[in-house]
Amino acid sequence: MSTITVNDAAFWQQEAQRLDWQQDFTSVVEEIDGGPRCRWFPGGRTNLSYNALDRHLAEKGDRCAIIQRDYRGATQRLSYRELWQQVNALSHLMISWGIRQGDRVMIVLPMTPLAAVAMLACARLGAVHVVVYSGVTSDALAQRVAACQPALLLHSSEPRGRQELPSIPTASATLRAVDCYSPDFTQALAQHIGCVVPCVWLEASQPSHLLFTSGTTGAPKGIVRDTGGYAVALLASLRHLFHVQDDEIFFTTADVGWVTGHSYGIYAPLLAGITTVMYEASTVNTPGESWWQMVAELGITRMLTIAGAIRLARQQGKPHASLASLRSLYLAGEPLDPATHGWVTRGMGVTCENHYWQTESGWPLLAGTGSGLAPVFTRAVDIVDATSGESCAPGQAGMLVIKDTLGPGGMSTLWQDDTQHDQRYWLRRDGRWFYATHDCAVRQNDSIVIQGRMDDVINIGGKRLATAEVENALAGIAGIIEVVATRTPHHLLGEMVALFVVTEGLTVQQEGMLKQQIRERLVSRCGRFALPRKIHFRRSLPKTFSGKFLRRMLTA
Repeated sequence: MSTITVNDAAFWQQEAQRLDWQQDFTSVVEEIDGGPRCRWFPGGRTNLSYNALDRHLAEKGDRCAIIQRDYRGATQRLSYRELWQQVNALSHLMISWGIRQGDRVMIVLPMTPLAAVAMLACARLGAVHVVVYSGVTSDALAQRVAACQPALLLHSSEPRGRQELPSIPTASATLRAVDCYSPDFTQALAQHIGCVVPCVWLEASQPSHLLFTSGTTGAPKGIVRDTGGYAVALLASLRHLFHVQDDEIFFTTADVGWVTGHSYGIYAPLLAGITTVMYEASTVNTPGESWWQMVAELGITRMLTIAGAIRLARQQGKPHASLASLRSLYLAGEPLDPATHGWVTRGMGVTCENHYWQTESGWPLLAGTGSGLAPVFTRAVDIVDATSGESCAPGQAGMLVIKDTLGPGGMSTLWQDDTQHDQRYWLRRDGRWFYATHDCAVRQNDSIVIQGRMDDVINIGGKRLATAEVENALAGIAGIIEVVATRTPHHLLGEMVALFVVTEGLTVQQEGMLKQQIRERLVSRCGRFALPRKIHFRRSLPKTFSGKFLRRMLTA
């Protein structure tokens, strides 16, 4: 790893002072055996649970830490002191079950404060939490259990709304290896209220959690996140990127099973001593008016979600509730199209900021006010040809890479697989390491525009066309609410473009006119090879729980 600059080291040295350390670190960063992996704040000892709870008790003990809105619409509030008491109780209970530092604890819980309590209790004991989305399939759950061999699995057997929880018993063959297995622990938890458990002070480089992502390979990969670097990075991002103040009420719509829910639903707000909102949705609650009512009723000041969810909300029309409290809306998770950005800023009258990051990065890599993005403070980036590794010219699409290091808070490695981490994610060129995002991007003027995954590319007679490039070209056409580009086979060209277009109940004649407009726009913006072979009009499209399109289903 190339050494970070003196200025960068000074920046992170200063940001680290905002964290409480039981033992100070000896340097900002050190490389490991000349490879791409490194340790941030070596020699330092700290604890995430202490920094998120204990250090706030004297001045902010009675301040609201978590507001929860459940699937029925009921609201629950927990102060920092109440949350601290519950975390200590669960920590004491887990000690009685034999959980110790370094043990993996798998958490499969819906979006309730109990999920946050479980995460913070693990951090308190130095156990490594492995949070899995509560709607995961039994097969996927069994895969993750087999991959990390947890000592304990915490889950709730209570149905939540119409949300389908995983069938835990069907994974029993794998779960027999779990030494301590608790199907329902809430009653036992109440018996430990009042117990106080001292924090286990960890080396900054020790793992705080694993987060599994399947990516494009389908095989779950365990992203390892450290303790000290993660906490420093989150606090720095809230200060320099989100510009949070002391009175914030922060709402992240993502489940705690996803990186966004980890970083900005739980840890970042609590580390900063502000209020976070947990929303327990059900299948009958869709993004839109229920969110805007929460903003008005709870006084939410900042909100983080994905562009796809806002496109879905846009179909319901302009919010009826007052958004006066909302200072900024942050979008991440997929490329932001100009139409969605315009609807938020003009239609909703809310400041809209765009972020680009990955599960691996832990926090944003790029940020901007529209589709054009720039690196976040100390990060340095390039766009390179995926084959040669040479830098692309402006306007030429290539793979986005991060120079030298992901920075603090990025993944430390893959669980029990340093080799795959080094080979899959890192490239070596001219004596420097480059992190490969595997995302397609193009430099336009002084900005970077993300076009989607490198594998979300249609090969049309040898010409490569990113699906995001097609979708962005059609943004803003009247009558189109959403559009998804996929590939379809062709006997001569190999592949051609197929489009799925969501419209607002057009007549047959209007659909014919819209098809012609789509063809003309694609030819003028992308070239004749982008002419779609098929255009399907739909009233809606299949999406994941978090609002992302199921592209593989559409392609099939």
